[in-house]
Amino acid sequence: MSTIRFTLPPRDRISPNNEKDPLPFYYKRSTGWLYRHRLQMGLNLLPANGKRLLEVGVGSGILIPTLTAHYQSYLGTDLVLAKGLEQLVTPGCNASFASADLLDANTLPANSFDAIVCFSVLEHIRDSEGAARSLAHALAPGGTLVTGYPMVSALMTKAFEVIGYKGIDEDHVAPPSQISAALTGVLTPITRVAFPPLATVTTALYQCAAWRKA
Repeated sequence: MSTIRFTLPPRDRISPNNEKDPLPFYYKRSTGWLYRHRLQMGLNLLPANGKRLLEVGVGSGILIPTLTAHYQSYLGTDLVLAKGLEQLVTPGCNASFASADLLDANTLPANSFDAIVCFSVLEHIRDSEGAARSLAHALAPGGTLVTGYPMVSALMTKAFEVIGYKGIDEDHVAPPSQISAALTGVLTPITRVAFPPLATVTTALYQCAAWRKA
């Protein structure tokens, strides 16, 4: 199991990168534990103390302090980059950021990253096969991809409504089965964890999975 522990950045050092960024939920008493737990689920699947890591969908940068503390080199990408991401980097890490579309494989170097983190991104992309090919393209042989995404279902929709997030179905355009099938076509599945613990695909609210490139 990984020794990477999630560290929540001070609230005054981080800002949402768009109006739908879930950043405020990480700091609320009612929802913070769940939002932080889903990130820790994924970090538990990530090899610690690696060399080169890619984070796809860096968002507000909430994972930057944690990831840059464990990897020598870090690249964070998103369609639109939030301001001030550089100040979240842990000293000693060679970090950079780039505006990039995951569906454009040419924006990422081939066979380059020991690990890739892609949390709460793939459910927003209709072309799951294109996204999977781009992730496999960037991952180095023997490298690990860790994904995390909500399980699109009536139960999940209701859970989001309870915590005050309306209209979530409009943003989730790729079902879990489609994402999993696309990744399985180009990478080898290693393991899966879910919330609630031991929940099946049909009853889980969120899942993280690890994949390896041959």
